[in-house]
Amino acid sequence: MKFTFGYNRLGYCELSLTMHTAPNGGRPYSVLVVDDHEDTRQMSLIVLRSQGFEPAVADSGDAAFDRACELGPDVIVTDLAMPDGDGWDLIQKLATDPRTKDIPVVMLTACATEAVRSRAKHEGLAAFFFKPCAPDVLAAELRRLCDRRSRTIVA
Repeated sequence: MKFTFGYNRLGYCELSLTMHTAPNGGRPYSVLVVDDHEDTRQMSLIVLRSQGFEPAVADSGDAAFDRACELGPDVIVTDLAMPDGDGWDLIQKLATDPRTKDIPVVMLTACATEAVRSRAKHEGLAAFFFKPCAPDVLAAELRRLCDRRSRTIVA
């Protein structure tokens, strides 16, 4: 992804993105992003689209579970701290439902403690990142998880 910032000939500010294409020219991988902060959800949409993903968002654990059942995303990225139950509640719910139990879950959180990281490993999360996280690092991990999942489903 490449951002270009400048001014056009009329003096207006312009921002352009160079987008990545979908893997192997096929359908883009779908990512459900769960975060209670509107600005984080909007930035996630912009960044993930620019990386060739097809993102969707949810603002709570309950909404995320409903969206996951509806959309069947390739991967879910969730925050930990949310108002209607935390990310752990969502992870448990996803893991025990037959419709969502095979979807990899990635945690992206500002709760940077060793206890949180340890629990994430114990809960079987596919990946774990502290905020802030470089967009290309997150995108590379999401692509790796999606590629692995698509090979498992095909095989």
